[in-house]
Amino acid sequence: MTIRSGGQVLDEAVLGSLAYGVLELGIPLLMVLGHQSCGAVKATVQADLSGEELPAHIQYLADQISPAIDRGKTGDARVDATIDANIRLIRARLAAEPDLAAKVDSGALTIVGARYELTTQRVHRIS
Repeated sequence: MTIRSGGQVLDEAVLGSLAYGVLELGIPLLMVLGHQSCGAVKATVQADLSGEELPAHIQYLADQISPAIDRGKTGDARVDATIDANIRLIRARLAAEPDLAAKVDSGALTIVGARYELTTQRVHRIS
């Protein structure tokens, strides 16, 4: 089962789909998979720097991603660090969902974060 959203943003439709997969279909693994050069993260970082508002639906994504912005870095390093921080944030939010947390606690579910590198086509785990 694959569920995609810009910036790995969680909303009710994504959470409902994931819950259905875990609770009804017995899926034992959720992977939050970010990727190098994520456009949603880049737009969020750029808007944060410029102070500009993005178009309505894109701003919704940016609002969800912005808590992960790593303001200790600059340029491409800021985008890269924010991608990783956002993966960690979404993974933590999923692990905190009561129904999913119960499955994690029982050993029936594992939630991991990973990042796909476009240039090398490799996936590595984000802890």
